[in-house]
Order: sequence, then structure tokens, then C-alpha cells
Amino acid sequence: SVSNIIEMIILQTTYYTNIQNWFAANKAVTQLPKQPTATELKESLSELEKYKTIGDQIVYSPAKFKLLFGKTANVANQATFRIVKIPGATFTDNQIKTGVINSINEYFNISNWDFGDTFFFTELSTFIHTQLSSQISSVVIVPKDSESKFGNLFQIKAEPNEFFFPTASVDDVEIVTGLT
Repeated sequence: SVSNIIEMIILQTTYYTNIQNWFAANKAVTQLPKQPTATELKESLSELEKYKTIGDQIVYSPAKFKLLFGKTANVANQATFRIVKIPGATFTDNQIKTGVINSINEYFNISNWDFGDTFFFTELSTFIHTQLSSQISSVVIVPKDSESKFGNLFQIKAEPNEFFFPTASVDDVEIVTGLT
């Protein structure tokens, strides 16, 4: 009988690259790349089988992505970022929107996260403020889901086999004169 079960959650570079290419091509969620199966993972990592003992069983599980903020995310995780420019900002609205999206994408760089981490909006907000400190005075996240209320997206937990992947675009950023 098996005495040790070793579960390995695997994120293949190919799958991650396919996800990035899918997003860059602005494809629909129905065209989201399929994650590799457990059998495909076992075959590609067959070398590991040499290192297990007779009583060990290795279970290969593929990593998943929790899509955040954009139109391809689950409705409960879709959001609009409302930005207030500082008086005398030198960037155009489009430059600020692009800067916010670039900041979000940089913040969610996969090397900054572990499986099952928790996202806190306050940390993202601080990061955006740091990146655009001379241009914006405030940033808030507003859920798009009609059932949600302000604050619902302040904390999002990934499953133990998930990484976050932001799908927001400049269409998800609004420049406003004030927050009410």
C-alpha cells in the first residue's frame, strides 16, 4: 500500500506563456488555454518517478489562474479602477490609464506570488500610488457586479493551486474628478 502521497502542483512554462499570449491577443474567456492534464504532467516529469520510494505515490496537479478585474474574469472579480488626478498632472488621461494597467500587471508578476496567496487591495493601491505618485492622488476599486458593494474586492483569496492573473485593460480604468 502507498505510505506517502506527494502532491505536486505544477505550472508549466508553456501553459503560462499560452495564458499570457491569450490575454495579449484579447481573446474571449471561452478561448482560454486548457491547462495540462495530470497524465501530461506525469509524462513530462517522468524523471521524478526515479526518486520516489516504493511506498510513495506522486500526484501531479496542474496550476490554475484566478482571473481578476477584466471582462474575462468571473463577474464577482470584475472591477473598475477609479483614479483621481492631482492638480497640475502632466500625464494625459490615457497615459495615466496605461500607467495604472502597467502597474497592476507588474504588481501581479507571477514571481511575486505563491500558490494560494491572498490579494489585498491596499497593497496594490500603495504600489500604484508609488508608480504614479506625481500624477494621481487617489485610486479605488469598484466592483462591476451589481450584487457586490464597495469593499468586496479589497481581499481575494486564491485556491491552493491558483495564481492570480490580472485581465484589466485601460477600459477598466476611469479618471474622475473626485470620489463620492
